[in-house]
Amino acid sequence: MMGLLLASVMLMVQAFETAQPLAHSVWAIAPVYQTNPSPFVCGVTYANPFGYPDLYRTTSFIHSAVNDYSVGLKWQYFGIPEYREDTISVGVGWAIVNWIGFGVELHDYILSVHTEKVTFTQSYYDYGVYCALKLFKNINLFVMQNNIRNFHNDGYIPSESMLSVRADIFNGCALEYEFHHSDYIWQILKINGYITHYCAVDIAYSRELNLSSAGISIFWGLFSIRYVLQHHSFLGNTHSFGFVYSHAGFMFIPTDKPERNVITKLDIQTCSAEDLIKLNVVPEMLCQRIIKYRKMFGNITVTSLYQLGFTTQQIRDLQKYTYNYYDETSEIKDNDEKQSAKKHHTYISYEEKNRRIKILFQSMVAAEIPAYIAISLAEEYQKHGEKGILQSHLFKSLSSYQQKVVKTACGMQ
Repeated sequence: MMGLLLASVMLMVQAFETAQPLAHSVWAIAPVYQTNPSPFVCGVTYANPFGYPDLYRTTSFIHSAVNDYSVGLKWQYFGIPEYREDTISVGVGWAIVNWIGFGVELHDYILSVHTEKVTFTQSYYDYGVYCALKLFKNINLFVMQNNIRNFHNDGYIPSESMLSVRADIFNGCALEYEFHHSDYIWQILKINGYITHYCAVDIAYSRELNLSSAGISIFWGLFSIRYVLQHHSFLGNTHSFGFVYSHAGFMFIPTDKPERNVITKLDIQTCSAEDLIKLNVVPEMLCQRIIKYRKMFGNITVTSLYQLGFTTQQIRDLQKYTYNYYDETSEIKDNDEKQSAKKHHTYISYEEKNRRIKILFQSMVAAEIPAYIAISLAEEYQKHGEKGILQSHLFKSLSSYQQKVVKTACGMQ
């Protein structure tokens, strides 16, 4: 009876699982597949065929990238009445250099069947490895071998090999080809491109899967909203929704930006936000943070960029077009001289007040308070002092430990 029950749902399960033209697990757990991974990304997707209202799948993921390393966690739920499949995946990645990265994923598949006559739950464990390569300026290669070792004998979760080649054609338009080999072979061809800086569309087709799809993505600051309509020969039409948050934000970078033989660099201490945005190097919100930091605390240093939420790669890209970063050793020397002068003066100068606010900001970042909250609280302290901090709704949203750090830095305890 168990075999008959599993066989009755197997066709629908496999059809729904293969009718997804994007490798969600690869995107979520292998952030090196992205051009410039954010320090923190999380999201959720939902998919449901029109003709099968009880059949749906949800995917939640979270991953973080620090310097050249990344880690991710994903949970996927797939179910129909009396049957469900939960997949928990953990992955780590290492970008060795700018053009190559490796990683490994661990999977736990939990299959459950609950009927009036049968109750069955089984876990299957396996792992996969991947390699991401940037062969040329506009060509990316991704190779993955999934489910390498299956700790079971029924072959329900087969081993899978995947090859993906993405070529950026012109002005935000890209062509991508995917080759999959599992129990059988299938290929997917995808084209995507930007309509505006805040909207992108894509189409995909697979002859082997009898699958076609069209999707649209809206980028709004820190958030991305996506909708995809897919047509499958067995399942009919399926709609899929996705919502993603990125700590570094989303941005459009044209691939056909002309190379400049002589680069006129910007002075990071005096340039405007508009000048930084025109470079198309880092998201607009990070450019705004630089200007706000400079107005509040003074000179920009490499350390301050990390505190503002920049990744190592973003800092390297920015330094190609900017110069005049402040020497942090001279800043330490100036601070020592100011501390010595305090012994003979009771008057607090404007520079000394800003130095204290800068220490407050750095203390909040060290306590893992998000950069945008740290800057907002520092502004409140600059304008209204301790009262502004205590009355801020952002301060009240912090954990007790983080509130204690802020109070200590302000001299309230």
